[in-house]
Amino acid sequence: MINQEILSSIESMEQDFGFFDNLLKLECFSIVDHSDDLECLKDERLQKWLNSHNEFLILGTGGSSLGAQCIYEISKSYKNSTGKKITFVSNLDPCTLNAIFSDIKDLSRVGILCISKSGETLETITQFLLISKLFSAQDLSSIVVVITENKASTLKQIAIDNDFLCLDHPKTIGGRFSVFSIVGMLPAVICGIDPFEIRNGGKKILHGNLNDVKAGVAFIIRNFRKNITNHVSFIYSDKLMFFAEWLAQLYAESSGKLGIGVTPITARGSVDQHSQLQLYLDGCADKCFSFFYEKQTVDLSISNNNLPDKFAYLNGKRVSEIFEAQCSATIDSLLEKKRPLRKFAIPAITPEILGELFMHFMIEVPSVCNLIGVTPFDQPAVERGKVITKTLLSNGIISC
Repeated sequence: MINQEILSSIESMEQDFGFFDNLLKLECFSIVDHSDDLECLKDERLQKWLNSHNEFLILGTGGSSLGAQCIYEISKSYKNSTGKKITFVSNLDPCTLNAIFSDIKDLSRVGILCISKSGETLETITQFLLISKLFSAQDLSSIVVVITENKASTLKQIAIDNDFLCLDHPKTIGGRFSVFSIVGMLPAVICGIDPFEIRNGGKKILHGNLNDVKAGVAFIIRNFRKNITNHVSFIYSDKLMFFAEWLAQLYAESSGKLGIGVTPITARGSVDQHSQLQLYLDGCADKCFSFFYEKQTVDLSISNNNLPDKFAYLNGKRVSEIFEAQCSATIDSLLEKKRPLRKFAIPAITPEILGELFMHFMIEVPSVCNLIGVTPFDQPAVERGKVITKTLLSNGIISC
């Protein structure tokens, strides 16, 4: 439900939304209307790869990984889940890598998916080189699948040299906007999720009434103009914690330019009521809040036997009722402090609902960027860190 204040904001900003028509024609949005790009999923070699493995490693970082992690997390409770295990290898912490790879006794039982749009991502290349060293005695040609742009790159050449199946990353879609492409849809298939269920959710937003999206934009912009530039995603659903990470990247990399931006913060309900909430209630009033509450379908109840008098109010209560009450109480306490917030009341998560969430924020974030005057689809400052990393390693200066 859009309240009157937000509705008034939309109406006052309506002329500012003139960019919407052109924005929504971009391939990262319109891809949900197509199916030809997923014909590669029928490839005989890919089908054999999918059916030959019960465990998968996905090498990739940032936009090449976070969307797929959201999908995998919801698949664990999905009725059609394949139950296949996916391990996401997204970082270069040696301890973590050693633990992951030491646990693999027979690499032939594991499918490996390497994802990098540019084909030059340091983390992904390093991860692959480590695997190729540790398992040098094994033929990787039937084990590894690559997703990268169809152009000359290190990863593309590795795929050619080793006869890996190589799928094309769309050229016009950046990593953090790629979840509806093969980057997110192939992991969905591994999980047993029909990729078109996720895309259908995206379609419902893209071709529906966009007032909810505009309301979201108006909410962020209204607060931004009051110098409230920190955005807290308060997540009351463990299944959506990776969605929060995906959203944090979307806002941070898209909006953080020219000395301005929306700073994303993630809080987990109810845990962070006991760690962060004090700051939000009594600290600096420079934050706006988005609450995500998933309607709980698991019916757990507590025993009323030996219930202490102090907790008599729990008599006959279900855990889901307690959890929802905590969310409502947190919202009410913030409203008492006049903190700006919005709430997303989400039905039990399905692939289609997740697709709706993806599309809502994929439209909201670039729209906010447009209105604050930054380009949402690049990340120029990040490139400097890559150059310095290469220089340090080349010169042997690696101490932190």
